Amino acid sequence: MLNNVAYKEFLKWKEKKLQNNDFDLDAAHSFCQWQCCLQMGLYLNQLLGTPLCEPDLSRLYTGTLVHRLYQELKSAPAVENLFTLSPKMAQLYLVLLNTIESTVSPDFFQKMTKTRSVSCKKRKASNKKKSAIRRAVPDTQHLCNVNRFASLEVDD
Repeated sequence: MLNNVAYKEFLKWKEKKLQNNDFDLDAAHSFCQWQCCLQMGLYLNQLLGTPLCEPDLSRLYTGTLVHRLYQELKSAPAVENLFTLSPKMAQLYLVLLNTIESTVSPDFFQKMTKTRSVSCKKRKASNKKKSAIRRAVPDTQHLCNVNRFASLEVDD
């Protein structure tokens, strides 16, 4: 009887937690990708003999802080309004934004719908199958000729 009551309370708590919209899975995925890029950058730095000082990662990235900042920015009417109190920050933001926008195509930042991304994935998968059949030499073969670090490879 006591186990049944505890189990029902647990299910209520679990349902309540599932309805909590504070956690954004897409944002968490983006942060995970960013952490991967950071890790690969650190590995590259180590591979090159540490030409750059390694940062203190605990001060560089805090997941909870970044996730809350993401939620705050997402709920703000316009990101530009966040910098009204600091002209230098507004100017820096605009410089960074203009630099990024000038290097990517105009439709790069448009939101994609789920149906479009699914169809894109299907199209890419079919293209991969077709290209795998057509070519006998792997795509990476030409990279071995220009890879300055090819001598560091270890053959198994």
